[in-house]
Amino acid sequence: MQRGLEEVLNRGRDAAIVTLADRPAPSLQTVEQLKQEFLGADDQNWAVIPEYNGKHGHPIVIGREMIEAFLRAPTGSNARDMEHGNQSHIRYLPVKDPFVALNVDTPEDLEKLYSGSLT
Repeated sequence: MQRGLEEVLNRGRDAAIVTLADRPAPSLQTVEQLKQEFLGADDQNWAVIPEYNGKHGHPIVIGREMIEAFLRAPTGSNARDMEHGNQSHIRYLPVKDPFVALNVDTPEDLEKLYSGSLT
């Protein structure tokens, strides 16, 4: 993740939308909602994280300050550590998209997702 975030900054960008590989794609409306919330936030807001039924999810939108915090993170730390360490700079946005909080870890999970029984 750090290499990818370094490349975001190397390309002159100040923000990124980051997700996990084991999450189903959220709706385009959800991504747009997260983006607009981030763009409308003040300088103290480093990230916007979707929330569905009280569960935090993905994708997340992170700004330069949060990217730099990820890049400075000690070896062995993870994204959850970064989230918890920067709570005062994170906006949790309630969304109506159950996909933001789902994990798809097995072929059975994927089958359930396509049949509509995973949500």
